[in-house]
Amino acid sequence: MIIPPVPHSRSPRLWGTFSASGGVGTTTITLHLARIATRLGQRVLIVESDTRAPLREILGAVPPFWEEYRRANALVKAEALPQPLRAGFALLTRRSSAPISEEIFTQFCTLAGENFDLVLFDNPHHRFLSMNTIFVAENTLPSLIGLTALAGELKPKLVIINKHSARLKKRAALEGFVTDAKIFTLPRSQDLHLALGFGVLRKLSSQNEQRVTDIAREILR
Repeated sequence: MIIPPVPHSRSPRLWGTFSASGGVGTTTITLHLARIATRLGQRVLIVESDTRAPLREILGAVPPFWEEYRRANALVKAEALPQPLRAGFALLTRRSSAPISEEIFTQFCTLAGENFDLVLFDNPHHRFLSMNTIFVAENTLPSLIGLTALAGELKPKLVIINKHSARLKKRAALEGFVTDAKIFTLPRSQDLHLALGFGVLRKLSSQNEQRVTDIAREILR
């Protein structure tokens, strides 16, 4: 028997991770947030926008694709939502650069928010109305300049400064345009990187593991 979805009594937890440029750790952080939230007992879905599908390669998984919803030409239904992978969370990715209609995206976001405790969008092309935003940047001048431009379009709730070093005096400049956002820093280190596929995810240092856990708890509040 198929049990219809039962909406949560709380508001959906929908979070999009954004960056002004590639290579600053957005996808890595999204994946670790999903891993830790799953460990905390949450039902988690990652929605991947990158056509290179790095998460699919890293997890060694065959998740559903956006194209399957587009071909269906019908309302997205609960039984068609992605199912958890071996990693414990679900993943939706894409195989082509063909646009996803805003109508299907909105339908999917609404239903996913009702059936998952946390939905993470990795650099989404659309922004759903109730989606909260996380900015990811490195503590370098080019990254912060790009983030300043992005902040004009999206108002972040959280800002994560990756590869942070106390010797770099740019935090004040960042706080100047994200005064309403909570700022987290991840120390400059070599462990916050994705493994090169084969279903392996490199472990975080104990310090970064705790900091990403703090971020996960913040977005689950």
